[in-house]
Amino acid sequence: MFARVRQIDEHNMDCMDQYAQLFQWRGALPELSLLSADLLDLDDKRPEAWVCLALFHQARNDNEKAIAFVEKAIALDQRHAFAHRLRGIILLAENRPEHAVVSFFRANEISRDVSSYEGLVESYLAAEKYKEAICTAKEAISSAPRDPRAVTLVGLALAQAPSSPREGKERAKRALRKALALDPTALRPLLALVDLHMNEEDYDTCVDLLTEGMEGAMATPRHEDHQDLLHAKLADIHTRNENYVDALTCYHTAISINPDNMDAKLGLDRLEKLMRGGPENDDGDDDGEDMHHEGSNPGDSGGYHDSSVGY
Repeated sequence: MFARVRQIDEHNMDCMDQYAQLFQWRGALPELSLLSADLLDLDDKRPEAWVCLALFHQARNDNEKAIAFVEKAIALDQRHAFAHRLRGIILLAENRPEHAVVSFFRANEISRDVSSYEGLVESYLAAEKYKEAICTAKEAISSAPRDPRAVTLVGLALAQAPSSPREGKERAKRALRKALALDPTALRPLLALVDLHMNEEDYDTCVDLLTEGMEGAMATPRHEDHQDLLHAKLADIHTRNENYVDALTCYHTAISINPDNMDAKLGLDRLEKLMRGGPENDDGDDDGEDMHHEGSNPGDSGGYHDSSVGY
């Protein structure tokens, strides 16, 4: 759609920074660089061009330059919500959640958006402010009750409930299942739900969830999206359950789909060491702690017990 708009009117700059984010997500840095240059040539007094540059440098892991350019965009237009949201994303990546909250809050003040709510909840969780995370997730649902991303936020925030942890996790599961009912192809609630069951060593449920997720994705036009992630996750489950042959197959499938999937490569390396009877990790880490990015924090989130949340 964005490409079509540029074909019709090459001077249009509206929402071109959101177009740039699509390039960033795809890792298409040459296209992102070219778009940034084009927008700067068109009008360097518009924030979109500087946001594009910020996205480019963020993709290159140069957050210092990314922050400088996004602040230039904000200086040009204080009410450019996308620039504030991007600033929050960068600050959160820099492990500065308290500062990120300010940016996400400002973005939401200007224009309510589930993406800004996601940033707020993630920032509060990173700062271990669980009550604020729950309240913000509930507000997101009020703003967008049928958006699975908003429903997912409640599940993510409840997943680590520091008080009444068992009840909190059951409520988290209900919220995540509701998000999946709204969008069976949604990756984030699926993986968070799998994490919860994996931590309980309920491996059969994990396998069922991931298998259903893969089958559901195959029915969509972009059926190959995220298939490597799902196969790698399934391999992790099989490894934990000591089904090494199935795990080996799943890791190889993930890598065949996406040769750049580092989680699958690292998981395969650990698995091969286990199958040879050697230590899983060269540094002797426990496999429960090292199993890539999963374990104690489903969805990279925390939780808070709140009896008023109806999940």
